[in-house]
Amino acid sequence: MSAFTAARLTAIPLTDSDAPALQSLLERCPDYFNLLDGHPAAPDAALHELHDHPPSCPPENIICLGVYNGPIMTAVICALRHYPTENTWYLGLMLLDPTFRAQGHGAALYVAFETWAAAQGADKIMLAVIAANPRAASFWEAQGFAFPRSFPPRPFGDRTHIIIEYEKRLGSRPPHAI
Repeated sequence: MSAFTAARLTAIPLTDSDAPALQSLLERCPDYFNLLDGHPAAPDAALHELHDHPPSCPPENIICLGVYNGPIMTAVICALRHYPTENTWYLGLMLLDPTFRAQGHGAALYVAFETWAAAQGADKIMLAVIAANPRAASFWEAQGFAFPRSFPPRPFGDRTHIIIEYEKRLGSRPPHAI
């Protein structure tokens, strides 16, 4: 059963049985992993994404959606419901296959996700961007995210990054696609 559709793409909740398709997508995105970790996606990256959550967030609050264009997973969205507070959703990952980037799919996908999250009771979405990724920061700012705060550098794989955290209160500004 699909969660939502956007720009002819269908978002479907993922389970462990979808790990091979997710792993394939992650391996098609070496630019993301090289920027973040300094190396390609690990062989178990898909299972890690499907189960990644802080200890204070119950595993049943993990949402991972595979976004399909026909039979091919072209994007993934992973979020945590009710984290770090009730009715706040933390968007941990939104990653598109490189062949689907810079065509408006990301903005359309985010708007559909936000609308869906709001219908599920979310009143705020938070996310983090590494300072070394100004394109991502610009994208999220264009989606209405603001109030950034930064955290001291911390290790990610073979790299160290400053983290910038953003939030968006839903209903404060209508979502729009760029």
